[in-house]
Amino acid sequence: MKQNYDRQEQWNRTRAYDFEQEMNNRYIDDQNWRMHDTWHVGQPVVADPPIVDYSNLPPYDGSVSYPTPPLHHSMWVDPRQAKGMQSLGQQAGERGDEGGSSGGAFGFGEFSDMMTSISGPPQSRYY
Repeated sequence: MKQNYDRQEQWNRTRAYDFEQEMNNRYIDDQNWRMHDTWHVGQPVVADPPIVDYSNLPPYDGSVSYPTPPLHHSMWVDPRQAKGMQSLGQQAGERGDEGGSSGGAFGFGEFSDMMTSISGPPQSRYY
């Protein structure tokens, strides 16, 4: 008897989860249809949109060259700490005990030299 009850309870839980998913999907679908209809009527879809003055924006045709950052952003370098690390690197360079790459940048040349010292010079592939 207990096995039958457990099976029925599992079935009810599964059905309840399916019903809940269906309700959520219907809500999202109805919300999208409402936004679509209000947009077609001409009403604003976004409440309190930010005011953008398009006359002051620079043209997007390549005529304006934006400054590129000197380093590629690394996931290991916190951009808020990059200035502090660069100043520390400059101080270490002034003292003459700079051991790694400057300013948190990944020094590929140093990495390549280290790998060459470990495993020798690069060799041709064997496959």
